[in-house]
Amino acid sequence: MVMIRSLWYFIRDLTVLILSLGIVFLLLSIGKNTKKNLGSRYFVLSFNVLVASFILVAIAEFIGVLLRTDVLWGNKLMMDVRSVILTLGAVLLFVSSIMVYLPFSRNEYTIVPIVTEPLNPSIYGAYWGDEKGASKAFVRLVKSLHLPAIVLSRDPPEVFRSKLGLKLVPVIWISKVSHEDAVDPRRLPYLLDRILNFLKSTETDKVVHIDCIEYLMLENGDEAMLKFVTKLKDLASLHRGIVIISIEKSAIDERTYHVLASELRPVEELEKMLG
Repeated sequence: MVMIRSLWYFIRDLTVLILSLGIVFLLLSIGKNTKKNLGSRYFVLSFNVLVASFILVAIAEFIGVLLRTDVLWGNKLMMDVRSVILTLGAVLLFVSSIMVYLPFSRNEYTIVPIVTEPLNPSIYGAYWGDEKGASKAFVRLVKSLHLPAIVLSRDPPEVFRSKLGLKLVPVIWISKVSHEDAVDPRRLPYLLDRILNFLKSTETDKVVHIDCIEYLMLENGDEAMLKFVTKLKDLASLHRGIVIISIEKSAIDERTYHVLASELRPVEELEKMLG
């Protein structure tokens, strides 16, 4: 039976060993696609060096775990070997970090922000229309003008994209089901944050489409949703966004409809500006 001679150091080294092995397995699992997309040989080599550094750390910590037991307790040679391996691991980690920046120092790569000229500054803001009109305007902006977009929908992503003949548009599925693509309708601050991050992501014109405003009202109340929509309208105006909201008049009360209609512009106005 193996006896632990130093419990605290045993736990410390075992913890670092487990973490190091976890990082190695993670890096190896993503390695193929990562190296394929990195492009520069320096980035690929840096990735390989990074994997090697964590492998060395894992080996050193495995020896460290044994040194805390009667298997290698007091073995000075293995202590020295462990120190050398840890040093090599640290050096490789340092080298990996430096190599990431070499392509930039050699002018092989330059980070350039994505920027496009605006379609028309007066077009930014929020619009409303019935399901057919809103969908038509949204598809035109995405397919004809190739604007980046994000969608809040009651339909699962595949279903929504299939209905409009789209393939890649990101869709946030508004639903209470447990699913990686689903977001609970009551998480309005989270949804607003997601949309804001999208609007701020690039200096280009962008589109946000919401086809589930009635469901969001049902779950959050009319007042909360009116605040959500007005805030979204202001954010779109600030960050080159075009928000298109599908509204069915018969599904909401008259007061709410009139408030929305006064805050939002009709989608027909958008169509006219697009020409």
